[in-house]
Amino acid sequence: MRVAWLDCSAGASGDMLLGAFIAAGADLNAVNAAVAAVDPSLSVTVSQTARHQIAATKATVKVNGEPHPENIPDTADGHGHGHGHGEGAGHGHGHGADHTHSGPTRAWADVRRLLEEAELSDPVRARALDTFARLARAEAAAHGVEPDTVHFHEVGALDAIADIVGVAAASVSLDLDRIVVSTVVLGAGKQVRGQHGGIPIPGPAVLAILSEAQAPVIGGTVPYEMTTPTGAALLASLADEYGTLPPMRIQQTGVGAGGRDPVEVPNILRVVLGESTESSATELVYETNVDDLDPRIWPQVLARLMEAGAADAWLTPILMKKGRPAHTLSVLVGSAKAEMVRAVILSETSAIGLREFGIRKHAADREFTTVDVEGQRIHVKIARYGGQVVNVQPEYDDVAAAANALKKPVKTILAKAVAAGHDLWN
Repeated sequence: MRVAWLDCSAGASGDMLLGAFIAAGADLNAVNAAVAAVDPSLSVTVSQTARHQIAATKATVKVNGEPHPENIPDTADGHGHGHGHGEGAGHGHGHGADHTHSGPTRAWADVRRLLEEAELSDPVRARALDTFARLARAEAAAHGVEPDTVHFHEVGALDAIADIVGVAAASVSLDLDRIVVSTVVLGAGKQVRGQHGGIPIPGPAVLAILSEAQAPVIGGTVPYEMTTPTGAALLASLADEYGTLPPMRIQQTGVGAGGRDPVEVPNILRVVLGESTESSATELVYETNVDDLDPRIWPQVLARLMEAGAADAWLTPILMKKGRPAHTLSVLVGSAKAEMVRAVILSETSAIGLREFGIRKHAADREFTTVDVEGQRIHVKIARYGGQVVNVQPEYDDVAAAANALKKPVKTILAKAVAAGHDLWN
């Protein structure tokens, strides 16, 4: 099982997470393809820097090739962040510069439409939608409005889109089975300045997001905003559970830098990747039998369950009492996302109860590489058991894109990609 641990001892922000994932081996090309699919003006670059003499990777958002205004440090002593309608577009440069914004805004409904219409893979889209939805719900609660009416000011919206979609694409490219997040340090002390005035630290949106996720938090001794709303929403969406570094064989580490270099703490977020040394992992399965739901609704239910953090969700046709055709809905989920999955089942279906039982999940060791098929680059997952290669699985989206570029059948390119993958280990 491939596991990641996020060390948030200096807080979290979108660019810190993005830099850390890329430093840990995430595909920067995949990140930029996903970001550009939502807004062609956006791109992400990385550079090497240091915080308290610790080497780190700085991710920088660019608009039309130029550094985004939120990535240009100013001389203010504040350590706040740009804020949209309240905090929602506060995004993340962990201890970044203090900004306020004016000008055009984008409603959450508009941002959602952008994400839904963009050419993104389903996992990346689901992660981005889930993260933005968390921001919108938190903002709505803070301001007493409906989530769809929450507005992100244009500057913050662009930066948040790049950070959130970028982190989603980066995490998916690493093909992680489990993400563990440390206790989240929030900061404390003086207010930051938002679009509508002063905002206390920790801000209302940050508290609402992490409360909903039941994440462990601590204020910390540094009198700054250490975890931004975007950082909090990303952590809540990514986390399968919270805790200390889990047992693993470390394969890679990544260190992401925030925009500032305060004297109090090294402004970094660390990602530690490896293979779990636990023989198996405990997961939960929820089941319920449903015989009175319009079948057209099921695809949306399954999509919502995946957005809520389910590892898998499926339907099994059954016959119930009196010969009624029905379905058993089954959902596999880690304990950290169990409450959100239960809420989806009971609110999105006609079920009024469900069954829960624990299982032990065993996974083959896996690694990732790329193969060349007639000049086309295709990502491949290699699975091992007992030290032997037992499966080679190309990334289907890459296969389909290569087949389209080469004007050849998908099955032909798929067979060649599988063969090329096996050739690497023979």
